[in-house]
Amino acid sequence: MASIKRKTRPKKKKSHKRKSSDNISSRRFKTAGDAADELYKGFNDWSSSIASHGMQAAYSIIAANWAVYGGANGIMESPYAKNSMAIIVTFIGLNLLFTGWMTFLYTERNKYANDDKERWDKEFRKEIDGSSSWPYTKFIENLGAFMRFLKVGAPVIAGSVFVCGLFS
Repeated sequence: MASIKRKTRPKKKKSHKRKSSDNISSRRFKTAGDAADELYKGFNDWSSSIASHGMQAAYSIIAANWAVYGGANGIMESPYAKNSMAIIVTFIGLNLLFTGWMTFLYTERNKYANDDKERWDKEFRKEIDGSSSWPYTKFIENLGAFMRFLKVGAPVIAGSVFVCGLFS
């Protein structure tokens, strides 16, 4: 038997490089601004979620204390229940105070922007390429970060104290 040789074509090398237009059109985001917008939207969504879930958890801890200890007298007899309730009531008060303060700061910032539009535009152009807290202030950013921490931390601590009281 004679062996038959097949004619083979030389294989084309696949290019792993994409054209820049292909690369951009296949991406999820068309511009860096689109990606940044999504980050801000995601941050705002999660921050809102923290705010509402933190308050729901606070009310749940109050209700759980009331249900387990049978009312004010029972809560006052248990140091765990008393401390859990004190943490939650303090949290609710601080949350209300800081929310009012943040509203005041945003109102003042809006007045600042509206009082001198030329100054506002100048600040925008100055900050456009840098990393800064603008259009907010550093204080607004720090207060917001503290409030997010408070809205997670206080219910977690109060809930932990409540659970410890169940097993003591």
